[in-house]
Amino acid sequence: MQEKILLKISLIISILGIFLLLTISNLQNPALIPIKNLNECLINKNVQIQGSIINIKDYDNFKILTVKDKTGKISVLLNKNNHKNLENNINLKLNQQITIVGKVAEYNEKLQINADKIIK
Repeated sequence: MQEKILLKISLIISILGIFLLLTISNLQNPALIPIKNLNECLINKNVQIQGSIINIKDYDNFKILTVKDKTGKISVLLNKNNHKNLENNINLKLNQQITIVGKVAEYNEKLQINADKIIK
């Protein structure tokens, strides 16, 4: 009887621990990567880059930023409809330093980042 209770308690604690680890891993930002180190192996992986905005193209539902660091430059897609946390970043300016967290994608045989989060 007591063994069954201990077994149930340990099972509950194990399941709670797994959910806690999953939650923590989703909340953490990935490590900062220089732009030159982005490659095809990182497609569909979350990355974090830091750089200066050197170009902004504004469309109805999205923006395309060109972000440059000391090692290179990359296009960053900001989809205004899908990411509510990007709505606050409509006032982005040229030469502004930003940190971007998002997924690496390929478009027209070039890498880009689909932004999930921007930190000014």
